Amino acid sequence: KQWYQRRVRAAVKLWESSDIDTWEEALSSNSDCKEIISKSLSAAQSKLSKESFTKTDSWKERKLKNDLKSKAELTLEQLTRLMAWKLQRGQFRATLMGLVKKNSDKTVRSVSARAFSEFSSADGISKAMKSLTELSGVGPATASLILSVWSPEQVPFMSDEAMDATVGLPRKYTMPQFTRFLDCLTEKAKQLGEEWTVDMVENALFATAVLAR
Repeated sequence: KQWYQRRVRAAVKLWESSDIDTWEEALSSNSDCKEIISKSLSAAQSKLSKESFTKTDSWKERKLKNDLKSKAELTLEQLTRLMAWKLQRGQFRATLMGLVKKNSDKTVRSVSARAFSEFSSADGISKAMKSLTELSGVGPATASLILSVWSPEQVPFMSDEAMDATVGLPRKYTMPQFTRFLDCLTEKAKQLGEEWTVDMVENALFATAVLAR
């Protein structure tokens, strides 16, 4: 689709830039990006949640982060809400929400608690990702989303736009692809300065893509 190709070209242009001001401007446009998403949801995307995308995003960035840090586990209700955010921010995939809801709350809590405890061990990111993908409806992309809330300094969300701009096509939702993606964003964050995280790099790339004209 031409509109998506335009998005990726804009994100690639940012990716190839080493200008700090350009990156900071891209990151600061994230709030405008969220407003656009909130206003342009399809009917199917709107049905995923009774609240606006911006409200769900605010919950993800604030309350969910605090809850995960204090309780070190994810509930089924939180996972369902996070999946709604993912399907509204990116491509809508009709079957994913149903698959996620097949999990029991007990299973989501125990699997996520194990993943979070594994995170601080050697090779912790890949171990935690592998554990989270045991859950129904949770592949590497959704696992990366969960871990990006848990540790945004270390884990970026595998958004289509950011992946296409950094590692290119074909797009694969696999652990090897995530590892390549993580390595790319980690290196870019180091280039941009110590205040930059991989999560910030992904947000800047995504916002640039969405706002591309």
